[in-house]
Amino acid sequence: MKMSKYILGLSLVATLLFASCSDFLDVDSRNTQTTDTFYKTEGQADQALTGLYHDLLPMSLYSLMLSEVRSDNTYKENDGAQRDFSSIGKFEKNITNLSILSNAWNDYYKLVSHANTFLEKVENIEFANGDIKKQYIGEAHFLRALAYFDLVRYFGRIPIVTKTISQAEALSLLQSEAVDVYEQVIIPDLEFACVNLNNTPKNYLGKNVEGHATQIAAKALLGRVYLTMAGFPLNDVSKKDLAKSLLKEVIDYAEANNKYWAKTSEEWKRIWISDNDNKYHIFEIQYQNGGLGLGNRMVFESCPGLYSAYTIVRIFGNHLYCERQLSKEFQKTYNGEMDARCLATIDTTKFVNTDGATPIKYTGDDFYVKFLEHKMKRNQLGYSDIDNSIVDYNDWPINHPIIRLEDVMLMYAEIVGPTTEGLDMVNRIRTRAGMDPIPSCSDDEFQKYVDRERRLELAFEGIRWHDLVRHNNLQAIRDMYIRYATDEETGLVNPDILALVQNVQDNMYIYPIPEAQMKVKDGLYIQNEAYK
Repeated sequence: MKMSKYILGLSLVATLLFASCSDFLDVDSRNTQTTDTFYKTEGQADQALTGLYHDLLPMSLYSLMLSEVRSDNTYKENDGAQRDFSSIGKFEKNITNLSILSNAWNDYYKLVSHANTFLEKVENIEFANGDIKKQYIGEAHFLRALAYFDLVRYFGRIPIVTKTISQAEALSLLQSEAVDVYEQVIIPDLEFACVNLNNTPKNYLGKNVEGHATQIAAKALLGRVYLTMAGFPLNDVSKKDLAKSLLKEVIDYAEANNKYWAKTSEEWKRIWISDNDNKYHIFEIQYQNGGLGLGNRMVFESCPGLYSAYTIVRIFGNHLYCERQLSKEFQKTYNGEMDARCLATIDTTKFVNTDGATPIKYTGDDFYVKFLEHKMKRNQLGYSDIDNSIVDYNDWPINHPIIRLEDVMLMYAEIVGPTTEGLDMVNRIRTRAGMDPIPSCSDDEFQKYVDRERRLELAFEGIRWHDLVRHNNLQAIRDMYIRYATDEETGLVNPDILALVQNVQDNMYIYPIPEAQMKVKDGLYIQNEAYK
């Protein structure tokens, strides 16, 4: 998807003032206009909408750093040069000044600000086709809801702003309770999107466009929102039936239209190749290589240093690995065959070295290759080498899923339990991977199967941490550190790793408000309890 470029403020105050202060829209880097003079035509509205999608580009990195790294899907080695991911993964308390947290806050509010401006300005533009205008406005509501959904899950009590405001207003804008963020912004925005979006989005010229929000994406996301609210910390169980209804609509639509489902394990492996972008995910962040500044930075950040057998693109290497128990689950065999998802998700070859390069630091743990289109992987699946089209380590082209059909199926199964429908949802996913179907069982047993399949199927997609929070299960992370503290061969206990268990406090299900925001105005924000 072709993206427009923006000159953007970095603090919350600056981003909230997009329409009233010094921010400008730079359309394709050719001319700079204020928002008052820019929003005049359908074409300009289209360029501004493209800019909103451009604001999603950093989000795959936050999916990695703030969700996967925080969860029990990954194990993080000490690494002084990469403090952000190490500190987050080890539940350190003094992290208010981490750049990843400040950047996430700024980037999400940047999207909120641009969506607010878009909604105010586009309302006054006359479109030749009124349905296209409704669709554009629905997309902006969808994207704003998506930003607020991540903000409230990461930071808890946050400011709500749904219009352009002055600097004085921004400096008096207090935090709202999490439930109010859901009820006042996220749910209304997604309800609007469900009504006004369609499933074949077009631009103002009547041409079909890929990568834009659809009605089914809005329903899927709203279903996830309701299920999230039904869990910890809001525990609003009344939302489960609302989630059930929406998720069933999404599943029925996918089946009726033969969409989003990879029918075989071999086809599933090809989901994670950029040639198949916009084919299998209900909604995904668009990326593009070729030195346009539109690449997926998450790929570089998620891999350890690699030999050229994998890629000639230099990857410096975060010490970030697949958690050992999860790796063992991936490598279990069924009728003599390993789970078909394993080698498409993690590398179990202990770092192939065919070039004689100096070995890198390596713990022996497997690492994630789900989003890494390395040369061996593409060749094995019958795709050509793309290394020469990637200009630097931030230029990877593969799209990042926000929501997939399998996620929807497993959320639905969690709600309906071990019914015929619930068993069918889980077993479709299991049998495609070569695993045995699960038999009739108790609800407790069934929920364990659902949790396991969510962890395997959606590994490294930014889902696991939110699942742990929703189930109030930070104990799973403590258990991970207990396992790593004990050497499997000698039985000796590493006290430094064991001490990490004490770091994981129950009220750390959200992050601190970034230090820079706490300093915007003395007393404006209240810091989250775990970080005071």
